[in-house]
Amino acid sequence: MPGREPRVLEAPFGMPLHRLLPLDGMSAVLLGGYHGTWIPAAEAARLTLDSAHLGAGVLAALPADRCGLAETARVLRYLALQSAGQCGPCLNGLPRIAAAFATLATAGPQGSTRTDVGRWAGLVEGRGACHHPDGTVRLVRSALTTFTGELDAHASGFCTATDRTPVLPVPQET
Repeated sequence: MPGREPRVLEAPFGMPLHRLLPLDGMSAVLLGGYHGTWIPAAEAARLTLDSAHLGAGVLAALPADRCGLAETARVLRYLALQSAGQCGPCLNGLPRIAAAFATLATAGPQGSTRTDVGRWAGLVEGRGACHHPDGTVRLVRSALTTFTGELDAHASGFCTATDRTPVLPVPQET
């Protein structure tokens, strides 16, 4: 897919995001990296580059033919594995949230999983020895909001994605 190659760009604050990222054919944009937030592409098209949204300075566009839940589940698993395991939120909370989100990313019965993820995010936030759990929860909450339609589709037994190729780079386990 053209434009998928990671690039480093220097851009001034105030530049429209649509000038940095091609947003045609995209469903969402991840602002601020893996501890950032998902926003719908239509909303991103109206934003300008500023410190309030930028976070780590990483931007990634999600093609409309991909599943934002599957992408988020992959990243959450990675983030859960990257914790130092020094506090309850990282040792117990993040792995539990990542596993539950993997259930949400699979089309089929969800039970109370969506509610559980939201509740667990609230239990983890602000309670870690560092801010790793807080950033992870920010990603979770934005995915629950941005991909509501996909959550509903998955709960009904189908996924709207037509391409299962991963988009976001996540290092492989060794």
